[in-house]
Amino acid sequence: MISLDVNGLTFVIQLLATAALFIAVKIFFAKPMKNFMAKRDAYVQAYFDEAEKAINDAELANEEAQKNIKNAQENAHQIVEAAQDEADLKYKAVIKHARREAESEMEKAQEAIKRERQSMYDEAKKEIAQIATAATEKLIKKEIDEASHADLFAEFVELVGGSHE
Repeated sequence: MISLDVNGLTFVIQLLATAALFIAVKIFFAKPMKNFMAKRDAYVQAYFDEAEKAINDAELANEEAQKNIKNAQENAHQIVEAAQDEADLKYKAVIKHARREAESEMEKAQEAIKRERQSMYDEAKKEIAQIATAATEKLIKKEIDEASHADLFAEFVELVGGSHE
């Protein structure tokens, strides 16, 4: 076994040496260590605060970006709608113009047909009058002069019924 002889003087010296060591550590190391730890805490806290501020700034920037994206989408939608409306208006204008052109061409064609029909009718009247005159000449067996021919033609036209439309 180990025997522990405790000498009172040695115990007191060791106790005083330990107390002196604690006092020396407190004077020379505790205050500087406390100051170092306080500075380190402030430094770490500043980094945490800066990181938190950066996170908040990033969140605000993200919200602003989302608002800008939403506004851009709304503007794009409005632009597309405006373009569609303008295209519809142009389409309707083109259709209206084409219809007007078609109607105008139809009217011109109808007028041309009407003129052609009248021209053919007039030609037919002249030919019928000439045939009637020739037949009359053969029946009468004589030559009709120009004035008599015009009179016969007018009389024939009145009998046939005038102009035809």
